[in-house]
Order: sequence, then structure tokens, then C-alpha cells
Amino acid sequence: MKPCDRWRESLADFALGAPADPDLAEHLPKCASCSVRLARMQSLTLEIARGIQQLAVAEPDVDASARILAEVGSRAAPSRWWRPPSRTIGAAFAAAAFLAASLGISWRHRAQREETERALSAAAKISRWKPPTRELLRSPYDGLLKGAPRLGETFYRLDTGVFGTGPSARGAKEKQKP
Repeated sequence: MKPCDRWRESLADFALGAPADPDLAEHLPKCASCSVRLARMQSLTLEIARGIQQLAVAEPDVDASARILAEVGSRAAPSRWWRPPSRTIGAAFAAAAFLAASLGISWRHRAQREETERALSAAAKISRWKPPTRELLRSPYDGLLKGAPRLGETFYRLDTGVFGTGPSARGAKEKQKP
């Protein structure tokens, strides 16, 4: 603890206007740091006091609010609300009518466009339609009926390797040769 720390509270009280302690009065002429600290505290106290005085001067008058309300009340019309002139009402009505008409027209155009799209899609489906009679009259054997069948190739597969003359017999003989 520094020797001047014990005077800290007494210095603050003295700077705020309390009477000086007799021991503090003896210490101040001897200690320069406590004197400087006291002078700094007193200057801060004076600045705070000036700021409070400026705030008190700038504060509005107590009767000002009543005077302002009376002034506002005297200027206002007794019970009249804002009423637009007849031209404004007419313009608003015309704008609303125009908006309603344009919405109706756009709604009708959209409905017509949807109907056209439905008709075109139906026409496209009809153009891709194939009659089922063509498919029903087609036979799975149409390929056979267009040409003459060769006996043994189409109906019955004959394995000629059994007799030793076909291609499978030749391949088997070549594999057996070392």
C-alpha cells in the first residue's frame, strides 16, 4: 500500500465539497501527488457541475406541454375528417374500373389459350393413332409366308454333326489332332 492511498476517499470527499480532514489539510502541502490529484478531481467536479447547469437551462418549460396542446387543439377542425375532393374519388373509381376490366380480359385470354392448347393436344393424339386392325391382322408367321421355306432349316434343326459330315464334326476332329 502506498502511503497516499489512505487519503483517496478523503480527497474525493474534499473535492466534492465536504470539509477537509485536519490530517489531510496537513498532508496536502507536503505531498505534490495528492495536491495534483485533488486539483484534477476539483476540475472534473467543476465540469460535471457546468454540464448539469447546461442541462437544467436546456430543459423545456413545465407549462410548455399544456401550451403546445392548446395550440394544436385550436388549429384542428372540430370533427372533420379528411375528405378527398370529388376529382380524386372519380379518378380512383376510374382506376378501379380499368383494373377490373384488364383483369377480366386477361382472364378470358388465358381461358381461350388453355382451350386451344387442349384442342391441339387432342389433335396431336389423333394424328398418332393407329387402327388396331392392322396389328390384329398381322401374323407372327408373316416372315415365313413371304418366301418358300427350306425343308429342315426353319421347322426342324438337324444336327449334321452326328453323321460326321457337318461343320461341328469337322471342328471336333481338328480339336482331337495334337
